[in-house]
Amino acid sequence: MKSIERRVAGFSTPRTATGRSALVQPLPHYISVDALHVTFRCGEENAANFLPPGLEPVDGGLGWVMIGELTKVSASDPDQVWRNPERCNYNECVLGFYARYGQKVGRYSALVWVDRDWSLVMGQIFGWGKRLANVSRTRVHEMNPAFGGALPPKVGGTVERNGVRIISAAVDLRAGAEELDRLPDFGSTTYLYRYLGSPGPDIPEVNLLMELKLGDVRMSKVLKGKGELSFQGSEDEELDLLNGAEILDGYLYKRGWTTDAKATLVRDFSADSVA
Repeated sequence: MKSIERRVAGFSTPRTATGRSALVQPLPHYISVDALHVTFRCGEENAANFLPPGLEPVDGGLGWVMIGELTKVSASDPDQVWRNPERCNYNECVLGFYARYGQKVGRYSALVWVDRDWSLVMGQIFGWGKRLANVSRTRVHEMNPAFGGALPPKVGGTVERNGVRIISAAVDLRAGAEELDRLPDFGSTTYLYRYLGSPGPDIPEVNLLMELKLGDVRMSKVLKGKGELSFQGSEDEELDLLNGAEILDGYLYKRGWTTDAKATLVRDFSADSVA
């Protein structure tokens, strides 16, 4: 029987002859977020539970939770932003930590919750540990009569997964909000951890620590207030490890950047069989 000559296309699975079924569109992606951001300190031993091999916690286990409304525009299909906004708009929550590799400090997103399957698969490609969940936050609109043309006194966000609320966060502006030029931060790089288990005895696992610098980063003014944050554990979540964390500050801001295929390898742990 003669075989049929064919090809497959697409930046992600599922790949087909046309590539239209791929969940993730070709890079670069232009991304923006309207963010609620709360920092905390949980102790370096607790923070280490969430870090991959090669990364060490810093500054007493300094971490953050960001809950945001995001828009993604793929350079390969910019009209999608109006033609099919469901494939561009999504909500996301990031639980991250500042971490060090050698002497270099950067950010590491340990757990991420999203409400779109294409964002979930993007996480598998880059090494962000994403899960599907219901992510919500206060929508701020200056024309809403309840807000009186200003920000509400408190902005909040929640994450619910498998019917269980696992994260609640808020920024309280009533105690005297402060406007900042930038988000207090250190480390200009993002660490990624890409792990794929082996599906067979002759197929090696993928176990990589990588680094990614985002491009075209732009930032609004940052509004600082009092941060509020609580974690609830569930059967397959480890957030109970963060109970008792010291809650620090809360921030509201808007940010934009470009995510492109520019990740670089920091270390390959595959040959070391590091779990």
